[in-house]
Amino acid sequence: MMFCGRGMMDMLLKNKEVDFYQIKSVSLGRLSPNNVSGFFWGGFVLSTVTTIVAFAGISTEISTFMTLMVLLSLFLWVFQFFFTLFFTMRKIAYKFQRLLSVYLSLIGFKVSIDFYQAFFGVCEVFNSPSYIKTTGTILFLGGIILLIISTMRAVRRVKQGELRKEGRGLYNFQNSKGYVSVPIIFGVTMLGGAAARFFSDMSTDITALAILFFAVLLQYSVAMALPEFFLLTYCKFRFESFKVKMPK
Repeated sequence: MMFCGRGMMDMLLKNKEVDFYQIKSVSLGRLSPNNVSGFFWGGFVLSTVTTIVAFAGISTEISTFMTLMVLLSLFLWVFQFFFTLFFTMRKIAYKFQRLLSVYLSLIGFKVSIDFYQAFFGVCEVFNSPSYIKTTGTILFLGGIILLIISTMRAVRRVKQGELRKEGRGLYNFQNSKGYVSVPIIFGVTMLGGAAARFFSDMSTDITALAILFFAVLLQYSVAMALPEFFLLTYCKFRFESFKVKMPK
């Protein structure tokens, strides 16, 4: 993975500012310092809800995994609150744009996996069978792999000139049907297998499986969009022109 990251960075360094035209347009529009606070607060609300649900999994016989997960969730929730509040202040958002872009990428990733803490919390509450937890873990790892593939694809599209002014953009999947269909097939197959086993034993509560469905849907969807955040962060550090001036 380290060599993969190094290789992608080397590829990006060969590109010029003109190759990131569409990322620059986004940095002046929906991902400008003035517009991202709404996303931050939306992410914070989601994190609050999932953290509360995760706390529901605490019991007198709490596992080591749940203890560590809840403590980490609480720490990240406090971290998220203060930085979201920090970047809500307009002058600070414009002054620290590089740090803002890093935070945007981090929160984008966190939002994509937040539902999993609720999933594991509910699994503890209802004492869900091990196969449901295993399915959730495998699907979570599948989403991480999809994110890596999405990032590699985004870097390749930069190299191909697709993010120039005349390019087809980052999200043109016309020639990438396998890239879109494989994760869908994988997710549906895993969830379908878990659902089939669940319906053969109706004594198990369906809540965990329902939350897992939304967790996978959110993670896999965001995994396809996150590379845009990563590229914006990269450009903020590399090109001075990506620093947006604060409107008077």
